[in-house]
Amino acid sequence: MASKITNRFDYQIYTTNKVNNLRYYCLSENINVPSVTSILRSTGSRPNSKQTKKVTYPMEIGDMMHQYLQQYLKGESNMTINSSQASLAESLGKIVIENLINGLDEIWGSEVSVHYKDEYAGTIDLIGLLDNKVCIIDYKSSYRTKTISELEDYFLQCAAYVIAHDWQYDTNIDSIMIFQVTRSGEYEMNLIDGDELIIYKEKWLKRLTVFYDKISNVENYT
Repeated sequence: MASKITNRFDYQIYTTNKVNNLRYYCLSENINVPSVTSILRSTGSRPNSKQTKKVTYPMEIGDMMHQYLQQYLKGESNMTINSSQASLAESLGKIVIENLINGLDEIWGSEVSVHYKDEYAGTIDLIGLLDNKVCIIDYKSSYRTKTISELEDYFLQCAAYVIAHDWQYDTNIDSIMIFQVTRSGEYEMNLIDGDELIIYKEKWLKRLTVFYDKISNVENYT
């Protein structure tokens, strides 16, 4: 099975580690930058204690769905996953393929790591051309379809990836999408572009400033 990815860019692979319960990407031997998701958690309105209470099965299914899609896009044989949830993860992955991936004009990368200067890094689920526009896509699996307000941090996450990819690879990304798929097989595509994307990019940069101000205050205090 051939890869479905068009290699337009030489994407790098970064290792990660944890420092003070925050995930960092290792850009080089001496440069570690915080992940986008860690920055969002650290600067969110909800206490971290609530955010860290995760249900095992949904996370397991989501991880397996991502693995299934990564193997599909790279043209690799699907690995046998020793879990009772594997069949559900595969069925959700097939919904993503049939209703999203098969409709893309071109696929540039899957599980792509990007960084912005020495300030942050993250991993994009999927990037490619949708209706001839460059789009960064994040797919999420859950028990129910989330509302637009509940997707706020996911949109900010993708906006951060847009800024990083544009800076690192001199692109001009047009849109972002959250593709939601539920355990019951329903799906929803939440697309943002134009002025709305600009607003999310501005919101992300404000959260980034809050994060580094917070770190600076802690360092000054200690």
